[in-house]
Amino acid sequence: MTDRTAEEATRIRWLKAVVIGLGIIFVGLAVLLLVLIMTGGPKRTTPAAASPPRAVAVEDLTMTLPKNSRIADVLATGNRIVLRVRLMDGTERFYALDGETLKPLGSVTVLVEK
Repeated sequence: MTDRTAEEATRIRWLKAVVIGLGIIFVGLAVLLLVLIMTGGPKRTTPAAASPPRAVAVEDLTMTLPKNSRIADVLATGNRIVLRVRLMDGTERFYALDGETLKPLGSVTVLVEK
């Protein structure tokens, strides 16, 4: 009988180790699930569904640039269009336009220190 009890004791030790290991895994997965629920899950990098472009009536607009200046760059980001204008004295001015209506939002002048 001593062989049988020793064998059963070994099996019980292994069973306890397996149950404890599975318990730790279960608690870890529960914590992970709670964290994902609380933070909103992983962030998607691609848009889920792109909205179709909507028709916007754009009127004819006029924008007057300073004398002897030229447009150096046109940048579009999101819903904004930025014009980089190089002035005659070497300074640069950035004009921000709304991407849908093309109305000016504002401008920033970058002066060159002399």
